Amino acid sequence: MFVRNWMSAPAISLPPEVTASAALAFMEKRRIRRVPVVKDGKLVGMVTKSDLLGAGSKPHVSGITRIEHVMSRKPLVIREEDTLEAAAQLMLSKKISGVPVLDGDKVVGVITESDLFRALCGMLGIGEKGARVQMTVRDDADLLQHLRGRLNGLTVRSLVTVHDPTRNAWDVVMRVRGRAAKVS
Repeated sequence: MFVRNWMSAPAISLPPEVTASAALAFMEKRRIRRVPVVKDGKLVGMVTKSDLLGAGSKPHVSGITRIEHVMSRKPLVIREEDTLEAAAQLMLSKKISGVPVLDGDKVVGVITESDLFRALCGMLGIGEKGARVQMTVRDDADLLQHLRGRLNGLTVRSLVTVHDPTRNAWDVVMRVRGRAAKVS
């Protein structure tokens, strides 16, 4: 899975000279919490709703705070061809909730924790028809062969596995269709 398939797009961006109050009103109207700041087609920063709410204590230009004074400069970015896992790992390790997505130097979207939750729901088959099956498979077993033997004719619609080295096992969650699910 790639960032380009799950990011929020097209990119909504603002120029650095926009006032904090105008940017905050824009973000509230659009129901978004972060916006890339772009000047002359290039990413120059990222501004969040919390940056704007704290703008009163930042430097003023002509008595009005501009977002260029409160934005994060040189924000972390990800490429649209990067994997969803890379985006999740970056956001988790840096404790951030979203990053601009680039195609070359152009901002084409933003990937957020909400986008990652949406992807997780898709992987788990949430909202699809069919039974949810959960099982544990020893990590010394051939995972796919074990699943084939236990499914016995059911059609797998989604499949997620997570390895737990503390238990020497795989946790498997599937959405299946076909005859009534009867997995022991």
